[in-house]
This record gives sequence, structure tokens and C-alpha cells, in this order.
Amino acid sequence: MSNLQLNIRLYPWFRAAADGHAWITVFFLYMSRSLPLEQVIEISAVYYLSVFLLEVPSGYFSDRIGRRLTLLIAAVALIASYCCFIVGAGFWWFAAGQFLLATGMAMQSGTDTAFHYDSLKALGRESEYAEREARAEQWGLLMLAVATLAGGVLGMIDLRLAYVFSLCSASVMAFFVWRFSEPVHADESSTIPQSFRRVVWDCCLRLRDPVLGWIFLVVIVLYAMAHIVYEFYQPYITLLQLPLLQTAAQAPLISGVVISVSMFGGAIGARASIAWQAKLGLLGVLTAAMLIQLGIVAAMAVAVSPLVLGLVCLRNFPMALVHAPVRATIAPRIERRQRATYLSLQGLAERLFFALLLLLLASGLERGAPIAESTLKSLLNSTLWIGVASALALFIFAGRIRRALAGSGLQSPGGS
Repeated sequence: MSNLQLNIRLYPWFRAAADGHAWITVFFLYMSRSLPLEQVIEISAVYYLSVFLLEVPSGYFSDRIGRRLTLLIAAVALIASYCCFIVGAGFWWFAAGQFLLATGMAMQSGTDTAFHYDSLKALGRESEYAEREARAEQWGLLMLAVATLAGGVLGMIDLRLAYVFSLCSASVMAFFVWRFSEPVHADESSTIPQSFRRVVWDCCLRLRDPVLGWIFLVVIVLYAMAHIVYEFYQPYITLLQLPLLQTAAQAPLISGVVISVSMFGGAIGARASIAWQAKLGLLGVLTAAMLIQLGIVAAMAVAVSPLVLGLVCLRNFPMALVHAPVRATIAPRIERRQRATYLSLQGLAERLFFALLLLLLASGLERGAPIAESTLKSLLNSTLWIGVASALALFIFAGRIRRALAGSGLQSPGGS
């Protein structure tokens, strides 16, 4: 077996190990145990603002230095992050952990999918990318389902144990990355390197392509709506009137079950994504994902009810549904020496928009205010109006985008 074939064989296993984020189940509960609400939100913003500083440089580093080394740095940063959360329990320990977590996520963001595409292209098998990327996404979400359920169970014993699980998973991720080989293309290995400023500027110019520009903006809004649900579903659970389950005491377990089911839903979305694109086209898939995501935020804003948890469990389905079709549309339109930078630029825009949204929401909170139903509903309602207005503005241009996709064969049934 060649080194590049080993890359392709190990990639789904790498994605599974990289997504062993058991901490997702308890992060809000863990930090709010020792910090007031506004500081918990501010620490969440630290993560997204840190990604703002690191996301695009990490993509350039990946394009310039190599995919494998970038992924190794990502794994080491994640290991260090989890150690901070395990060892410390205070604002600055959490802030350091969030910064290192952002480093790991930024280094991995864009590089993993670019590594996958590059490995396939080097073997002349890039036509398999969409289906294989969807399958790898499914593996990652299945691992997230297991990890988050484990995080909930472990959190009943000690919230820190969820970070111990994540530490073990990141260590396995590092092992798989060590086994990888750098994909090199004969037709691109001699390309003269470009400066960071030039690469970023060229990536920005790519947004003049109506398809790339429109996808760029739609995914930003989808990301924000999905992560608002992610950010607030844990305090939402603590407000549910479920005395038989002793909600406050059982919150880690309930949170773990809810997000685990959500990840299984995401795995179904990843598996179905290519079939949905074949039937609805890329535009149809993105439209369906946006409607589902906004519907979930609306339901949470209207009522604090156990019935809404069923909808919260759909949170990952729409994002998983669009991942492979969007990546398969973007990858061939961007050359190898700019691919990770462009994907990182997309990730940067998503996280920056969400960070600013979090800071905007936090600015309207009274200092030291407790987590109350009225407060949570106000935050969700504000988010919903922003999401609806943004989506309407974007889908005004749907006709033009449909024509552009049809011209490239991406909108018609069977197009990829």
C-alpha cells in the first residue's frame, strides 16, 4: 500500500479521533460552576476571537509548509488545552484552555479536508472526494455521539472527566497524524511560494465568483444559528421543569443524551447529503438546512419545554447535510497552494461573526444576572431576528445562484 493510499484509508479514523470532544457536553456547566454568566460568555468569545487571530495564518501555514505538520500542531494544541481545563479551575486557566483549543481547531480547520482532497487528487481520484468526505464526516459525527454521551455519564461523577476523555481522543488523533504522509502533486510541487498577504488577497478575490461568494455568506449564517443552539442548550436544559429527573443535578447526563442524539442525527445528515444534493441541487440543500436551523432557534425562543428537545436534537443534521456538498463545490475552484487558506478564511468569517454576535448578546445582559427563562428567551429572540433578516437578504439572489450552479452542472439532479 502506498503512503497516499494509507492517508485515504486512515483519514476516516483520524476524523473520528479528532472529533472525540466529550467536553462539549459539560463545558458551560463546568465553567458556570465557578464563574458568573457574563464571564462564561466572555470566555466563549475568547475562543472565537482567538480563532480570528489564528484561522487564516494557520491555513497559509498549511498551504506553505504542509498539511501533516499543521495537523500535528493541531493535535498537540488540543492536548495542551485539555490539560489546562483538567488542572485549573478559574478565569485565566479557562482562558488559556480556550486559546489553546482555538489553536488546535484553527490548525485543523480547512487543513483536514484539504489534506483529504490533496491525497485523492495526487492519486487521480478526486472525483471520489464528495462521497468520501461525506463518509468521513459521518465517522466524525458518530464518534462525537459516543464522546458526548460518555461526557454526560462521566460528568455525573466529575465534570473534569469529560476533558480526560477528550485528552485521550486527541492523543489518538496525534498517532494517526504521525502515520500520515504529505501529499505532493507533481504538477504543483515546483510552484513559487506566494506571500501571506498575496495569498489572502487572492482568496478574497475568489469571492467575486457568485457561487463562492454566496456560499461563503450562507454558511456564515448557518454556522451562527447552529452554534447559538449549541451555546445555550445546556442552560436551556437546566430551566426545564422535569422534577422527576432532578434536572439541575442530572444536567450533564441529559445534556450528554441530547447532544449525542444530535450527533447521530448529524451522521444521518452526512450520509444523506450526496443523495439530497442529487435530488435538490446544492441550492435546495442549503435552503432546507437554513429553514431547519432557523426553526430550531424559533422553537427554543418560544417555549422552554421538554418537547423542544426533540428539535434541538436536529441541530447537527442541517450542518452535516451541507458539509460535503459545499466542500466538493469549493475544492475544485481553488488551487492547491491556496486551498487551506481559503477554507480557513471561510472558517474565520464564521467564527468572527459568531463571536461578535455573542459579544452583542452579552452587552445587553445585566452584570451578575442569573440564568433565567426570560433572559434566555430574549437572547434567542434577538438571534432569531438577526438570522431571519440575514437569510432573507441572501436568498433574494437565489435565482442568479441557481443559474450559475446550473451552468457548472452543480444544481441539476446528479450534479456534484
